[in-house]
Amino acid sequence: MIGKFYELKDEFKLSEIDVINKMKEDYDLELTIEDKEEIALNLIKKSLSEWDKPFISWSGGKDSLVVMHLVHRVNNNIPLIFADTGVNHPSIRELKKYYEREEGKEIISTTGERDYTFWDIIEEFGWPIGARSSASKKAVSKCCDLLKKKPMEETTKGYNLEFNGLTAYESWTRYCRAKGDGNYKFVKSRGKNGRQVCMPIAWWHTDNVWDYIEKYDIEYPEIYDKEVEGFTKRGVREKTKGIEMDRKAIRVGCWSCPLPMQYSSHVMRQLRTHYPNLWKTLMDKGLAEEVVKRKLGGQSTLIDGFYTKEKEEDWLKRRPCWFDKI
Repeated sequence: MIGKFYELKDEFKLSEIDVINKMKEDYDLELTIEDKEEIALNLIKKSLSEWDKPFISWSGGKDSLVVMHLVHRVNNNIPLIFADTGVNHPSIRELKKYYEREEGKEIISTTGERDYTFWDIIEEFGWPIGARSSASKKAVSKCCDLLKKKPMEETTKGYNLEFNGLTAYESWTRYCRAKGDGNYKFVKSRGKNGRQVCMPIAWWHTDNVWDYIEKYDIEYPEIYDKEVEGFTKRGVREKTKGIEMDRKAIRVGCWSCPLPMQYSSHVMRQLRTHYPNLWKTLMDKGLAEEVVKRKLGGQSTLIDGFYTKEKEEDWLKRRPCWFDKI
């Protein structure tokens, strides 16, 4: 199968994704996980031959774990850099300790470059809920910039090659961007002067990622096994404009992030079901009241016989939970 891939790539001068699509549409062929491994390893070797100061952007999520494993199959000395936001999921922190203690991985944390906490951002800018591109949603951009982007920028100074686990099938926007720019490119916005970015698994589906993790018995965070209805480890594939996209698969980020509530109830329902103490912390720190404001536009006493702060505990106990989605 891999021979057919390179044959088509060379003959038609196509990008990786165009070859994959052509194989599916014209030849009814699907690359195996072994094929995808070989393609990824070849890209990693190429990038390491061209750049001398690499690092792996490591979140502890499933995709970054696969990239870590692939890159370290080529060179086991490349460091991992972890964006420590202070509110990374507890299972991610446990996994980080495991890789440092049990496997001797060098994981560099951005903690020292972070001037704000998540709770500081809420106090100063409000709850980060809303589209990142909206000028009125300042808290969203501030949260990402102050907890992740700026500390990461400081910590990665001097590196000229970044490996990351971005995959194209997570969203239509990512698919179009990856299809247009490719999975090996120079990104001006990375670092002070830009850097080369290599995305070895850009064209892997969620199933491919889990097949690889299971094949090599890679340790992963427990949160992926904490499924709720409609939100599972592997998720499902659904077509968008004829392209199979990965939907409803568990993704791991900051446990306190309320951003997904605008689009789905799955993330908050998972937190409430499997990590009730974390969920209750969010509600007690003001997220419950924020949900009320946004859902009712300030009419917080005009619903089913009056919602008040004094009755909040009763509302939090009701099911289906009114606070899973905005």
